[in-house]
Amino acid sequence: MGLKVKLLVSGLFLIVFVIGADSFIIAPLLPAIERSFQITVSQAVFSVSIYACCYAIGAPLLGPFGDRYSRKRLLLIGIGSFLIGSLGCALAVNIMSFYVFRAFAGIGAALTLPNIWALIGQTFHGQQLNLIMGITMSALSLSIAIGVPLGAGLAQLANWHLVFWISAVLAIGTLIGLWFVVPTSQLIVKPQRLTYLHSFKLIFKVRRTSLILTTTLVWMLGFYLVYTFLGIYAAHQFGLSSFQVGSLFSIYGFSNFVASFLSGYVSVKLGALRAVQLNGGLSALFIVSLGFNHQRMVLLAICLVLLAFVQGFGVTALNTAVVNLIPSQRSTVMAFNSSFLYLGLTLSSVLGGLLYTTIGFSGICVVASIALLLAVVVVYVVAHTN
Repeated sequence: MGLKVKLLVSGLFLIVFVIGADSFIIAPLLPAIERSFQITVSQAVFSVSIYACCYAIGAPLLGPFGDRYSRKRLLLIGIGSFLIGSLGCALAVNIMSFYVFRAFAGIGAALTLPNIWALIGQTFHGQQLNLIMGITMSALSLSIAIGVPLGAGLAQLANWHLVFWISAVLAIGTLIGLWFVVPTSQLIVKPQRLTYLHSFKLIFKVRRTSLILTTTLVWMLGFYLVYTFLGIYAAHQFGLSSFQVGSLFSIYGFSNFVASFLSGYVSVKLGALRAVQLNGGLSALFIVSLGFNHQRMVLLAICLVLLAFVQGFGVTALNTAVVNLIPSQRSTVMAFNSSFLYLGLTLSSVLGGLLYTTIGFSGICVVASIALLLAVVVVYVVAHTN
């Protein structure tokens, strides 16, 4: 890669890391926010729901703009909105103002991330696309590994507002860097004859698009069923402390980061859709192994590392496949893909809450494995659909 390409990839990596960290870092801050504003746990958790809802709803509504206007301009607006949200949260004096600025951050993220994936799909092609997509998506994994322990540490050492001040400073850095590293000349999108509403119609008119978005939904439903309740299971089954549970997730995050970073090479060798099928099947296998390991913590950690690797390979390959579905509507497609991801996350928490008390973690793992295998079947259909 030349210097310009390296700077561009580094800038995109940093943006994805900052936004990803903001999503994960808030979880350990909730007890401190609860005490600071003298509110209930459910009121504190609602700030997470607001961010997720603004992202899930805002992404598809904002998606078509990325296919009609300069992506650089939209990325600047997105990061700017995210910056306002971070500054507002740092300065918030009551829970209502905190809610409002979490919404700003969610909308900013909804405008930014889909356009980053679309930009990568527009700028890079062939083997280079697989490699760059893997490197950039690994920033999300790194944000998982660093975000949770960093948030917990800062919440204990200092006021929780400091976390959002740091997020704002990083956002300013990414805003400045974005201005210089993203070449404007490559981002002027040719005027489309499609109207705003016709952009949506085109997305679901193409059968492959509907199928692969369904894959994202089912895949994320299965994965987050396990991920959401893994900490509770590990704490109850093995008597882990909060710090030990956090360390377990950090192990997953770092393993997933390595896999995502290297996933481009796997996609180059196998092809994106084959990589999704292979790693989806392996994910189902390792999830079942997680669910029925009740004796040894070491085996649980090994299964979790293996799951992190196949998820890193599979999800990145899935993202690469999605970005090339409709080249003229990349931003819209990636926006819907992001929305379906959050929908899968939401459904997993609702369904998992009902299942955990009745069939336990082992039963949840069986259901999750079935969901992953269903995703593999849908991808097989996609691969054989014109």
